[in-house]
Amino acid sequence: MQRIHMRWTIRIGAALVLLWAVYAMSPYVAAYRLATAVQARDVEALKARVNFRAVRISLAKQILAVYLSTAGDEGASETAARQLAAAAIDMAEPLMAQLLSPEVLVDLLDDGWPQSVVSESAPKAPDAPEGRSETSSPVQPSTKPPRMSLGLQQLTWRDLFIMADTRGFRKFYVTFPGAHGAASRVRLFFRFGPWSWRLYGIEIPDALARRLAEELRRRLGRKP
Repeated sequence: MQRIHMRWTIRIGAALVLLWAVYAMSPYVAAYRLATAVQARDVEALKARVNFRAVRISLAKQILAVYLSTAGDEGASETAARQLAAAAIDMAEPLMAQLLSPEVLVDLLDDGWPQSVVSESAPKAPDAPEGRSETSSPVQPSTKPPRMSLGLQQLTWRDLFIMADTRGFRKFYVTFPGAHGAASRVRLFFRFGPWSWRLYGIEIPDALARRLAEELRRRLGRKP
């Protein structure tokens, strides 16, 4: 009888260890599958891996924060400021709907810059250091716009383990170092629930938040 109890204890312990290992790996698998969907531009697979409402709120907060920090008129009354904020939120809805369409989200996630919404490309890289001759190593023209960050378009398992950060049991972050410094990084937030990991938020580069805030200002008919 004692041996039977010991066997069941070992089996249960092994099963729990296996379940924990599967759960510990599950956010990495979810992030990699999202990257695979982006690389394949598979919209249907993307829909199954993104909570669009949560991501929409996350982007709206960043864009409105930039807009409201620069759109207020000096000396404006508190009532006028509230009206401006309400109008900005109303105008942000269609912009967010456009930005959060699955097709545009793929465009944003692949390299950190949605060229289909923001017509110009991402900010260019800093100039070459002094003392380096421009003619010594000519730069070949490229048909692709410069990338703000690494994005998901070339994510590998090795990159994922380096960039990932687990917070507790239900939060998982993947931060892509910006090509032009911390201000150009993209950070993805995954959350577990109810039965799988899904993308819940995106921290976009400062330059992109400013550009989208300018687009919001244009739609409101206000001068930059």
